[in-house]
Amino acid sequence: LVLDKASTLEVAQKCGIQIPRTKLISNSAELLESVPNLPFPWILKPSRKEMNVEEIKSLTLATRDQVTLKFPKPRDFSPPMLLQEFCRGTGVGIELLIHDGECRAMFQHRRLKEFPHTGGVSVTAIAERPSVELVDMARNLLRAMGWEGPAMVEFKVDPRDGRAVLLEVNGRYWGTIGLPIMAGMDFPFYHWQVVHGQHPVVPEQYAVGTRWRWTAGHLARLNGLLIAARHSRPAREEVHQAFPNPSSFFDTDAHDPLVLASDPMPAIFDVAHILKYLVASDVDAFIKSFFRRIGLQQC
Repeated sequence: LVLDKASTLEVAQKCGIQIPRTKLISNSAELLESVPNLPFPWILKPSRKEMNVEEIKSLTLATRDQVTLKFPKPRDFSPPMLLQEFCRGTGVGIELLIHDGECRAMFQHRRLKEFPHTGGVSVTAIAERPSVELVDMARNLLRAMGWEGPAMVEFKVDPRDGRAVLLEVNGRYWGTIGLPIMAGMDFPFYHWQVVHGQHPVVPEQYAVGTRWRWTAGHLARLNGLLIAARHSRPAREEVHQAFPNPSSFFDTDAHDPLVLASDPMPAIFDVAHILKYLVASDVDAFIKSFFRRIGLQQC
């Protein structure tokens, strides 16, 4: 149920949880057929979480031209893709540890910055006091799915009216797992204890306001902002704010759990991996753009 996102959304609806307007897409032609019925912007993502790395994890499409540019030729999607309305608001994660149907630990975080900048994975997040409403929805959803173990239920919360919409369920340890641990909620340890028949002593409170940062992700986000700044005014404005005050952009008040003086190699390898990927990706994009421009001039 968790691996099949369409099934997750179906269970959520039965639990009375709001979900985005969603359509199952089997091929690229169906995207253009959806233009009259679903207003832009769109989010396109796989309907199933495959074990291999998907080519498209989450794609934002703002106009019909972007659709035709991204899919210039007919293409079938296997597995099918989910086409969803773009839900405005802030990403909020509710993390729960479920054992024998009971919630043994809970935590809430809010995304401050994401990669890509239009929405994606967290690069900066903050620990928040759990919302009773969101926790109840997450707990009811996981109970309806017969879930066992750790999971992060992701919502988009509109700050204007507090409307919460379910995005997905991550049935695994999540990318920001270092944040609850830093804040005093050690999910992996509690998980180990319950599966070994022990009774974990879980604190009633944790350090609300603890800030987490993924440094390598920030570099990838900055690279994306620089590329998007050519045609995006919000991206240009954020770039202009970042360079005079880089400490604000990288959120120096936050802590990257990988950055440890006693064990620096994980952080070094993480940044090196991201830089290698970004250089290769940018060079490839430049070469394609160069030859495309030459071809247009010749035409």
